[in-house]
Amino acid sequence: MDARLDAIYRLIRPGRGVIDVGTDHAALPVRLALEGYPGRIFASDLRVGPLAAAKRTAAQAGVSERIDFLLADGLALCEPSSVDTIVIAGMGGDTICGILDRAEWCMSPAYRLILQPMTKAEVLRYWLSNNGFAIGDEALAEDAGTVYQIIVAVFCGVNEKLSDAELFLGKAGLADPALYRRIVGEELSRIERRLEGLRAAKDVDPGLIRELERRRTELNALRREENDDCP
Repeated sequence: MDARLDAIYRLIRPGRGVIDVGTDHAALPVRLALEGYPGRIFASDLRVGPLAAAKRTAAQAGVSERIDFLLADGLALCEPSSVDTIVIAGMGGDTICGILDRAEWCMSPAYRLILQPMTKAEVLRYWLSNNGFAIGDEALAEDAGTVYQIIVAVFCGVNEKLSDAELFLGKAGLADPALYRRIVGEELSRIERRLEGLRAAKDVDPGLIRELERRRTELNALRREENDDCP
């Protein structure tokens, strides 16, 4: 199991049941079964091919009887009373928002969401914070040179205002400090490159430049705070 999935696995608590949406080869459900997760385990995928691969993985590991396989779009076939943990990983943040938006039953304190967006993490955090979810934990995992963001959220019914830095990178102090400083630096580099390109172009909206400069200032302040906290 790669570092990304290992980090997700470590965030799962024993409970009534867990569903892995977009399970692909079912590496996560198989590990849960092998390690003795006490509740029900569901592996869901939209496509026939990946779900067949998931079933082969489970059969090879000898845990087929421990996993329920669902050919479904997101959480469409998940029985709400069967799970308390929802894992959606390896998709764009906007796709994850769509899956959650179509399953209003997950907007309840009874469910813990573990979400790993491959792109558009800021879109996902914005959706969560504006739909009554509290982000109570985050993790960062590095694999093959890429740092992945993992978000843990629970519905609380209160909308939370997040800064731009928190939308794009998560809350400082929740995840590994060294990896957090790294993604802050990477985001600053992306902003600098974009500003350089915009300033060289014609007919650019000055409001966009001001917005990027504001984000740069916020990230620089955050980086200084992080450096001040270093031992």
